[in-house]
Amino acid sequence: MRDFRPDLQGLRAVAVALVVGYHLWPGALPAGYLGVDVFFVLSGFLITSHLRDERATTGAIALRQFWARRVRRLLPAASVVLVASLLLMLWLVPQSLWQRSVTEIGASALYVQNWVLAAQSVDYLAAENVPTLVQHFWSLSVEEQFYLVWPVLFLLFAKRIRVAFAVVLVASLAWSLLGASYFDTAGRAWEFAAGALLAMSSIRVPRALSYLGIGLVIFSPWPVLAVLGTLLVIAAGSNRALALRPLTFVGDISYGVYLWHWPLLIVAPFVFGPSLGTPVLIGIVVLSLLLAWMMKHLIEDRVRFAPALHLPRRSFALATVLVSVIVLTSGVTFASLGAATAAAARQSVIDFETQDCYGAAALVEDCADPFAVPNGLASAFAPVDKGVLAEPCNASDATVVRCEFGTLDNPTATIALIGNSHAGALVPAFEEYALDAGWKIVLMRKTGCVGLSTSEWTTQYKPDCTEWTKSVLDAAASDEFDAVVFATNNGSSKYLGPRDAPRDELLANIVGNLQALESSKPVLALGDVPASPVAAPACIDLHHLEYDPCATPRTDGVEHDNLVAQAARLVPGVKSASLLPYLCSATKCHVIIGGVVVYIDEHHLSASFSRSLGPYLGAELARLLP
Repeated sequence: MRDFRPDLQGLRAVAVALVVGYHLWPGALPAGYLGVDVFFVLSGFLITSHLRDERATTGAIALRQFWARRVRRLLPAASVVLVASLLLMLWLVPQSLWQRSVTEIGASALYVQNWVLAAQSVDYLAAENVPTLVQHFWSLSVEEQFYLVWPVLFLLFAKRIRVAFAVVLVASLAWSLLGASYFDTAGRAWEFAAGALLAMSSIRVPRALSYLGIGLVIFSPWPVLAVLGTLLVIAAGSNRALALRPLTFVGDISYGVYLWHWPLLIVAPFVFGPSLGTPVLIGIVVLSLLLAWMMKHLIEDRVRFAPALHLPRRSFALATVLVSVIVLTSGVTFASLGAATAAAARQSVIDFETQDCYGAAALVEDCADPFAVPNGLASAFAPVDKGVLAEPCNASDATVVRCEFGTLDNPTATIALIGNSHAGALVPAFEEYALDAGWKIVLMRKTGCVGLSTSEWTTQYKPDCTEWTKSVLDAAASDEFDAVVFATNNGSSKYLGPRDAPRDELLANIVGNLQALESSKPVLALGDVPASPVAAPACIDLHHLEYDPCATPRTDGVEHDNLVAQAARLVPGVKSASLLPYLCSATKCHVIIGGVVVYIDEHHLSASFSRSLGPYLGAELARLLP
């Protein structure tokens, strides 16, 4: 096996410093996240070197021993941090973040966290989630998946291993460039393959080029250059600067530093307040180094070199115990939260039916203390109080998806509710009124579409939206519907075309479509919610029992960019209605009204608050119907 390379430990120190610096001071190190790419290349090189040397020495690769070594090296420290994260969550993190947190803790223990985050990255409602204490485990999940697959690949393609690695590199890089998720294992495999190909070659470069490599690692804005820089450092053979003792010390504990810095950063705002000053950030760095050093000497090294664990079956038994404890604990916590949120959902309906000052009524009816946070607020329920938004009622392509609510048999009127997720968030409001009035509500929703633009600009920019809109408008104009309601968000103009699209043309197109529809039936266009700059449930928890927490000036988020609302005001027959009177007082807009959390995130109404709007929005629509 090749000699130990202290300079590669120094490179690990640089990589972890980049990642930690980026997380704590993102403005100073905007490309620091590329430190993770450095780790992937190093892993590809070192693991492949080990497999190559083992096969050359013994003529085979002992898979069980290989995986057992990985278990002893990585799992104990990871388990300690996962358990610590669970305890920190229970102690310091608001309950509104618990459900996602325990889900990701369990996924991290199973090393599938990157797949969970990849799924969330295509979930519009999850795109603005507050990060959990273990989000950084995505990269460790990718590494573990690499350790599981790579030696098998080495065995299967023993005689053509270089070709196999080259195919992986090209295919994975192509997949990455075509838009693979940031967390996608297949989109990351090329970085491991790059290091592996170098390990299987005899390429050497002048030592001076290692300094160019360091520069590329630190200052490169693109993964390809960071990977190239890493390869240059490795291929140069050695670098005295990287072999300096302070760097190799940090490199030795870099795994622990990476594990600890993130949960410390995430819990810090719940201890010191949302704005973390430089002393707190430096304290996080120091504490991360200290915890990493202690964990290496007290846990990592002792487990890694324990003679009793050198039999693979004992290592696997240890892994089974550690993973099972964490997953089961997370599962039990998740189940208890599920029971609590189900109870809160039932109570929400009861409160709506029995309390005079529930939700929007507290503001409209001028109740006392309308913005107070009630004792015992079920904050874990708030972020999952999604109503229809949790159901598969969203079009994924140009095909119209219909979801029906209210009185489904022999309705007195059938109403089309058209728009994006903000339309979906209003279903509970209209559904409550519809059940009493005998109406049927038909939701037709597509993320990123307003349902009114058939402009050429939109066709060029989002063909799916244009085709979907044409189908939706044809359906809305049919005799099936007695009235049509449109709802979208303030920033809807960004859905309608590229930034250079002329706003007046887009507006004229929407006006024309509204006029054509209004000539045959009543049309109501709703304005948008004022929204919150941060996720409302977590913000309320952070300002524990503070009266009127997280309120914003009413001038913020007023309907300034809602082309649908603007177009409605230009068509005399179209009725427009603002939501601001139900969410804002004279000077402020609020995130808790009548004991109800208004939003599940920054700008989607909770189902409970939406339900409280029913008497008011339903009445707006009733006035339009014959």
